[in-house]
Amino acid sequence: MVGDSVAAGGGRRPGRFLPAVVPGRWALWRLPRRGQVLYLVAIDVLAVAATVLAAVRFPPLAVMLTPFALLLAGMLASAELARTVERHREDTLLGPGVDTPWIFAGVLVLRPGLAVALVVLSALHQWFRVRRRPGYRQVFGAAATALAGLVAGAFLTATGARPLGEVLDTRTVALLTLAGVVFLAVNAALVTAADGPRRLRAALPGHAFDAAMTAFALPLAWAVEAAPLLVPVLAGATVVLHRGGLGHGRRDHVTLDPGTGVLTAASWRGAAEAELDRLGRHGPGQAVLVLDLDHFRQLNDRYGARIGDAVLRAVADTLRDEVRAADLVGRSGGEEFAVLLPGTGPFDAMAIAERIRLRVASTLVALKASGDGPQFVGVTVSIGVAGCPPGAELADALLAAEAAVLRAKAAGRNRTICAEPAS
Repeated sequence: MVGDSVAAGGGRRPGRFLPAVVPGRWALWRLPRRGQVLYLVAIDVLAVAATVLAAVRFPPLAVMLTPFALLLAGMLASAELARTVERHREDTLLGPGVDTPWIFAGVLVLRPGLAVALVVLSALHQWFRVRRRPGYRQVFGAAATALAGLVAGAFLTATGARPLGEVLDTRTVALLTLAGVVFLAVNAALVTAADGPRRLRAALPGHAFDAAMTAFALPLAWAVEAAPLLVPVLAGATVVLHRGGLGHGRRDHVTLDPGTGVLTAASWRGAAEAELDRLGRHGPGQAVLVLDLDHFRQLNDRYGARIGDAVLRAVADTLRDEVRAADLVGRSGGEEFAVLLPGTGPFDAMAIAERIRLRVASTLVALKASGDGPQFVGVTVSIGVAGCPPGAELADALLAAEAAVLRAKAAGRNRTICAEPAS
């Protein structure tokens, strides 16, 4: 349940589902970094092994089936009601935020096997009803969340913080709070190890949201144990807070990236997915460009963040100038941009990408004037191009374009490479 942006569900060809459910056909095996592949697989295996061991050591009890059913029903109902917000919101480290309080509440009141079952069912609902990541990311997200829950549960067992139905004294509240911190920290560590510090920095704005959702699990867990009739009330409160905090606030304030004026990563993906849904299965298809600024970190270190921000603005201005009004331009990362070109085949997309690359290479940003007169700095970009035929997944096209960017950088940077057509 790692918060990666993905294509929304609906309107898919049956053949598109097969690669997602057959591990041997996952895009995981095509990742350029072998160490990342091994890490993702290791976490998946570790999560399965830890779940089996914990379930054998602490088998589920029949008395826990009612709390499990309450938590599952509340989680699915909340996720359905918040589905439109979840589909387009910005990513956080814990993935689908409206599910977080229910999952952590399961950690607090259920045995490990049932708690992990909530994680798995949440991931399945996310896959079928909300938005789809590439298959290996969906599995890794569930594995990371399950491991975080198992570690937090082990902490609670070791400290004797249960049961929640009794009076919550100061010590118990402190231990439950620490368990929430453990849950957040383990999940953040696992995700950061997979995606690097840049993924952590990109998710920083969502940390407060993750913490708030985790904290909301405490009253949920208490209600499940001591006052089940309060669970629907708390479920409604969860949805209202979630939709209000993420829906209206983010749509109003972060639709556009304040530094560059293009769409934020979440807004771009939401708009791109909506555009693909609108175009449906007919027409010439779409193309996706992913642009990564070459040596941007060194430029930032040498000239400072002010010049780095000016360079990003200049590249964003160039993109807006070079694409059509119907094309979607957005941020994709710290020094990355993404462009959706509706109704454009790979051949025409390559021509557009080359025009953008040459225009960026000729763009200069003024430095502070010195005794020798005005000085300027320039930047180049490496561009990956991928076709997105009718009925295809946006996530697959982005993955292919990102792989093409890596090939462009390995070939010397400042070049455009078209991804190989999907089989």
